[in-house]
Amino acid sequence: KKFLLDRLSSELSYARRHATPLSLILFDVDFFKRLNDTYGHLAGDEVLVRLAGLGHQSVRAEDVFARYGGEEFAVLCRAVPMVGAGVFAERLRALVASTPFDWNGQRLQVTISCGVAGYPEVTAQAPEQLIMAADAALYEAKRGGRNRVVLRS
Repeated sequence: KKFLLDRLSSELSYARRHATPLSLILFDVDFFKRLNDTYGHLAGDEVLVRLAGLGHQSVRAEDVFARYGGEEFAVLCRAVPMVGAGVFAERLRALVASTPFDWNGQRLQVTISCGVAGYPEVTAQAPEQLIMAADAALYEAKRGGRNRVVLRS
């Protein structure tokens, strides 16, 4: 998380200075507590490991993929407008939804909700402002039924 926050700070400074876009995607596992309560924490841990693998395989080399906390992950997309980050988030959401997650012979239904915010759409003077916007979009996706992507400007 510290690496993500440090990079977000430097990338936002760069984006403001050079008038280039920067996007942040926050996503988390839908109904993760229920998954842990039903199948156990080892199953939840395995889902997080598999999800991290899918995320790492999906991002570009210049992007930052990191665990943000709990079952929440972040993708920092350098030089990508918010709409483009939304397209990527939708591809990632669809990939997770179509990937089989098995635990002890049982198929687990795993989906994610994604919130996307971007600079300059969000007037961000500090990294926390971009995080707050992406987080608000994530919670809007949750309230809207989960397994979806919401863009926040």
